[in-house]
Amino acid sequence: MIWDIRRLYWQARKVVIRSRIGERWLDSGNGFRKREYPDYATYVAHQKTKFGALRSKSVIRHSTRFHAALVRRLAAMEQDFARRSVLCLGARQGSEVKAFIDQGAFALGVDLNPGPKNPYVVVGDFHDLQFADQSVDFVYTNSLDHAFDLDRIIGEVKRVLVPDGLFIVEANQGGEDGVASAGPYEALAWTELVPLIECIQRFGFEVESRQSFELPWVGEQVVFRQGSCSGA
Repeated sequence: MIWDIRRLYWQARKVVIRSRIGERWLDSGNGFRKREYPDYATYVAHQKTKFGALRSKSVIRHSTRFHAALVRRLAAMEQDFARRSVLCLGARQGSEVKAFIDQGAFALGVDLNPGPKNPYVVVGDFHDLQFADQSVDFVYTNSLDHAFDLDRIIGEVKRVLVPDGLFIVEANQGGEDGVASAGPYEALAWTELVPLIECIQRFGFEVESRQSFELPWVGEQVVFRQGSCSGA
């Protein structure tokens, strides 16, 4: 009952905000298209509505599938996550956080709206992380398609990662104009992964591995290692 009341509130908020922003996308000219927001505050308000507006059964079903699939991918990686620190960006209900904990890591997520009483995710903005410089061994995200300012996010990842730390990105492979497959909350789209990879590399990250996957959605996992370059 309480969940339903919260969901109705967030659905109403979603309708109001969507009426303000519409469905306008801008071609950035570098392989990306961006959803047009009147300002950053509207972007934040829009992104906050996603988790609250979902049905509880839908959240649980997706969380279960995603957690199981990511556990398998992490177990197949040649990395020892035990007793290492992991920060998950845009983690919502915390499925990815739990997957890293299953590997023995000390993991925590940040999200604009982690929902009430979430033991795995704290309130935070991946454009402006609240954590110390060089304090995290791994950063994981599958939410770069929700970026308002991609460069700012990558700069924050670079800042909090320890030297030689890993940035694990899971992303959709794009297609057509990049927008056709975008959902109602995506803020950034690409036609292929190359522009995204090149953008991250500009900050001194080096591609260590690439692996396609099919669950819980079709995409690719790209693992970057923190390099010695000073970045953009």
